[in-house]
Amino acid sequence: MFKKIMAKMGIGAARIDLRLDRPGYRMGETATGVIRIEGGNVEQRIIDLRVNLLMKVSVRGQDVIKQVESFPVKSQFTVQPKPTVQEIPFSFALPDGLAISTPSVQYNLQTKLDVEMAVDPTDMDLITILPPEPVDRVLQALERNHFRQKPQSGRLTPYGQEFSFFPGADLGVPLKELEVIFFVTPEELRLLIELDLANGFMGREKEYKAEIVVPQELLAAGQEEALSRFLLDKIRAYANNPQSIPYVSMAGYQQRAAGFAQHGQRRSGMGGMIGGMAAGLLGGMLLSEMMSGMGDEMAGGEMGEEEPAMDEEMDMGFDDFDEF
Repeated sequence: MFKKIMAKMGIGAARIDLRLDRPGYRMGETATGVIRIEGGNVEQRIIDLRVNLLMKVSVRGQDVIKQVESFPVKSQFTVQPKPTVQEIPFSFALPDGLAISTPSVQYNLQTKLDVEMAVDPTDMDLITILPPEPVDRVLQALERNHFRQKPQSGRLTPYGQEFSFFPGADLGVPLKELEVIFFVTPEELRLLIELDLANGFMGREKEYKAEIVVPQELLAAGQEEALSRFLLDKIRAYANNPQSIPYVSMAGYQQRAAGFAQHGQRRSGMGGMIGGMAAGLLGGMLLSEMMSGMGDEMAGGEMGEEEPAMDEEMDMGFDDFDEF
């Protein structure tokens, strides 16, 4: 009887440990692994076992945490006393549109064991969200062209995740900064870019918006050098003659984001609705939700503190795309 009482208080209770098959997965991939449950001092009845995907975003030095998805694993089973050990396999598809892991955007898997009339054991494990393969190839191509990511690269915006670069070598153009948002569809990869150019008297900077559509054949394996040349040629052409940049309307992208928010489609249904998704769009929306009314999830913050305004927390560098 004493052991049962102690187990209900969490002393001598079952213990859980999630083990991923690999530390990182691309958004949309299926994460797999096992959950290891070690029996405690007594038999325990389990109501539910699930894994929660949590996103942690660093905002002005504070960590904001939001649950992205909850994945049920198993329910209504019994854990026998030690030395019994169960290994329960799991698999779940990661949502499309997640923000890619960066120093300011991180993810954890929170494993929760709902024990009948007892303290619930939990486990927390880091998981890395990798870029989709086409995005990864472009990021590597930019690196080959001596573009280096800035410390704030990977910040979330209403249009998706924005990556910021500076030229790490002389490219022969007056480019000071390059910002990119990736829009992925099954047929193509579109880059929404902003070029900050030294222009006019005293080298003052002026921003120009453009779009680069990457041919599908350049995203194939073995085309790394061709992809690098294509991107560098496009960037140089726009930087040398910004007046030649074709008109880019953001109306379609705004409608896609609005439709995504209204329909709440955070999985593959989004792809069926608009034929693609901006990398990090879901992450930007989640951050918006957090900053709109979830101040209680601020790590280290106090309830009742005044929340910062959205436009102070999220960089809106692409907001004026529709002003062409």
